[in-house]
Amino acid sequence: MAVEGCGCEGWAAWQTAFRVCGCEPVGCAVAVRMRMEDMKMQLKNGCMAVKLMEFVGLCGEVPVSLVRKLPGYYDYNRRLVTRLVQEGYLKERRMKGYRRRIVRSLSLTEAGLGQLQRVSPGRAQRIRAHLLAPENGHGNWKKTLRLHRGAPCLLAAIKLEAVWQPGRQKDAALGNQLTYYSTYELARKYGWDNKGARLSGVLVDKYYYYPLYYLGDNNLRWSEEAERMFLDHVAASPLGRSRIPGSSLLLGESWDLVESLIIHAVNPRSRLIHFTKDSSFRYFTLDDMGLRLLKLYLDDTYLVAFQQYLLQNGVCEPSILPGYLSSLESLSEHYDSGKGKREARCLDRGTFFACQIDILKRFCKIGPGLLVIPDRWLLDFEMNGDHNDV
Repeated sequence: MAVEGCGCEGWAAWQTAFRVCGCEPVGCAVAVRMRMEDMKMQLKNGCMAVKLMEFVGLCGEVPVSLVRKLPGYYDYNRRLVTRLVQEGYLKERRMKGYRRRIVRSLSLTEAGLGQLQRVSPGRAQRIRAHLLAPENGHGNWKKTLRLHRGAPCLLAAIKLEAVWQPGRQKDAALGNQLTYYSTYELARKYGWDNKGARLSGVLVDKYYYYPLYYLGDNNLRWSEEAERMFLDHVAASPLGRSRIPGSSLLLGESWDLVESLIIHAVNPRSRLIHFTKDSSFRYFTLDDMGLRLLKLYLDDTYLVAFQQYLLQNGVCEPSILPGYLSSLESLSEHYDSGKGKREARCLDRGTFFACQIDILKRFCKIGPGLLVIPDRWLLDFEMNGDHNDV
């Protein structure tokens, strides 16, 4: 959504035109090949450089790897980040993360904030308020890691067209539109302690609220007590008081992570994410396909329209909750460890996408009644705009 004059643009505005430093429109292929170091950077409100700086500033710190997920061409965005670092508007830290891996992190500098104040005072004011995240991790790996988990969740909320900016607009949208709250925002607003929880944010619609986690390529160390304590605060707050807790939504980089999640989740002694009698987890990837699946789960109207689209094209019959939106708990019933320690049910019914089936074959007994449909059906449905007719 866009509000005139306040610099508040939604996801569509990010994808309109990608401009070089002088903010003159150029072809995408030309933009990738241009030598940005030969140009003088002249920032203007609405150009990609300003939007990127704003996103980094709102998140506190952003992993460099997340640049691949931003709208536009990766090569252009990567060169733009390099130039912003050279100009001193962004700072890049290299930190040693888990398993001795080097992690590159971006944060907004005072010089960058000063440039935003010049070209867009509204954006600079929102960043200085630090409503969604703290200023940065100050070189502390654990604090930086928390910010790195929050940034993809905010990006997912933007792509889902949720109302995410704190203020009157979000207060008015609560209950009418999908809204997103970061844990830092909630902790600051209500005075809660969120240091032990892995939760990054909460998506709220008219009837449900959904805890949102980002895993990246790895499972998470898990404290059921810490997560439950924070979610109890949410349940007692205005966000959860009149709503039902929905499934915990796990975002990752690859469907391959599902196998690790289920192997550890069925082990009651695991220190990673594990199931309880009240738990409900659903996993989605942080790419176009995964976020479209997440939208199907969150939006009943969108799901009905998609199932009608499949029916009209003779792909499959509609179902109340199709297999491609299954919870990890339901998939774990078909988990076959190969050691004979637990009886696994054969997964011989339901509909799954091609991107999901390869990983399911690794740990499930697959039956002949399982229907696999190409990913293009969901991608074409979104591109053709068929859901707008419902």
